[in-house]
Amino acid sequence: MMTAVNKYIGFLIVCLFIISCKKNDPISDLGSTNNEFASSLRVTYNNTKPVIGDTLIVSASTWQRDDKFQKVNIYETVVEAFGIKMTLKNGSSVLTKTADESTLTVLDSIAKKNVILEVKAADMDKYWVTATNNYVIPYNYIIKVKDGKYPNDAGMIEKLSDADFNVLKGILAYAINKNDYLLLFPGSPADHFATTGAYVLSQTGMNNLKQNLTKAGLKAGVQSIQKVGSYSLTIDVDAITPTNATTSTTRTFDIAL
Repeated sequence: MMTAVNKYIGFLIVCLFIISCKKNDPISDLGSTNNEFASSLRVTYNNTKPVIGDTLIVSASTWQRDDKFQKVNIYETVVEAFGIKMTLKNGSSVLTKTADESTLTVLDSIAKKNVILEVKAADMDKYWVTATNNYVIPYNYIIKVKDGKYPNDAGMIEKLSDADFNVLKGILAYAINKNDYLLLFPGSPADHFATTGAYVLSQTGMNNLKQNLTKAGLKAGVQSIQKVGSYSLTIDVDAITPTNATTSTTRTFDIAL
């Protein structure tokens, strides 16, 4: 009788052990996509707050249950969001964006999920790390300002959309001094200037500036101009199997210009 009981108890222990192992099996936790197990993917960075000039080291660690890969891709997406800091030849100045507020922010999509590294299945063994039993793919990304639509000089003015240029003129109308206004509009009559109040221009003068100042005219009156704001970098990483089962990660870094 005791032998039968002992056998029964032993049988229960073995069953529980098998169930426990299956529940915690990391391979099963990977899941299946397109009838194929998706890859495991972990991406780390050497710096969470990079600045212009830094080297951002991207390390993609991946493995797949059946060791089936099509490729691993690393992408970049770059967007500039900048305001304008501008000074005219006689000292008038405007600043359209600070850390706390913005009167004009220009967006420039410089790169949209461009592939910066592609490792195909045939090359994966180059990245195998025996000690960790996975593939580790490093990439050194140098943080530098890429050329976009808007140059960081007076040529920026010509690239502004009509809507953004109209906003800039509206801001300038309240900030311009008399000498810079006369530089832009020589021989302007007295009624273009206010005799009281906080602003140099009267409503007539403001309307004239908003309606008649051209991009070329403003460019000629600029002493200095530069972008102020942020440079947004997004790194995406995809681990892709032959049936296009894809595991992805994404990370965005906001970098001061």
